Amino acid sequence: MQSFFINTPQANPVRKVTNGIIALITGLFTLAMPEMLTVIVAAYLISNGIDFFFYRNAGFVGGVSVFAGIIIYTFPNFVPYAFALFLFALAFGTILSGGLSLLGLVAFGVALVIISTETFFNQVIASFLTFYGIMSILTWWQLRKLQNS
Repeated sequence: MQSFFINTPQANPVRKVTNGIIALITGLFTLAMPEMLTVIVAAYLISNGIDFFFYRNAGFVGGVSVFAGIIIYTFPNFVPYAFALFLFALAFGTILSGGLSLLGLVAFGVALVIISTETFFNQVIASFLTFYGIMSILTWWQLRKLQNS
């Protein structure tokens, strides 16, 4: 009996650098203009959810991301809770996709910090987005080096 395997790489370097740049820019905008937090984070979550739907085949995380973005845009007072919901879904999704990852652990920890503190949640959200952007760009750099060798 013969077995055939098709190895398809899951990580697309172009998507990684695009996601990284968008998350980094969103984090920096959130730090620079905290009064625009609602619009910036809602737009990021909705676009991120669409990206999860179409390119990553992660329907649950994409759905939660779009739902959180709509909740933030509709009810600006729920920004910390909706973003924490997205982070919990992201952490849950990374755990289900193959064990604990650094992103999953950081997302879970940041969600707990956002829920527990209501005074500086915008700085925590901006810090997470900046961290996520830097991690995506570093992953893109590693994938690019692997594909060139």
